[in-house]
Amino acid sequence: MKKIFLPFLAILFLTSCHNAEIDTLKKENAVLSQQIADLQQGKTPTKTKYILKLHLKQSHFSLSIKKHLKDYANSIDFEIPVDKEYFDSVKEGEKLVDKFRFGSFVLYGSFGDWEMKVKEKIIR
Repeated sequence: MKKIFLPFLAILFLTSCHNAEIDTLKKENAVLSQQIADLQQGKTPTKTKYILKLHLKQSHFSLSIKKHLKDYANSIDFEIPVDKEYFDSVKEGEKLVDKFRFGSFVLYGSFGDWEMKVKEKIIR
């Protein structure tokens, strides 16, 4: 009786344990396969992403070439996803941030500011 009961119990356990997970994975696999087929046929994805490529830099008001080179070397470009309304409200080249660095002026006597501009608008 033990010889029949243990395999029966193991089969019962294995078949009933992950049915929900297997069904979910099969559904996800079908959706992904459909998306791959659509992309191979040249169809555009239904979910459009609006991305802004921003340029952030710090600038100093000085005659020091060293400070200007440091500001140039430390400037960065990065991309962030945004919603359609914000994407439509900004233009390429528009300054989003132009803020004077008051703390550096008080503590170090440094005249400088942060600038963030929209470098590029991307739709994917």
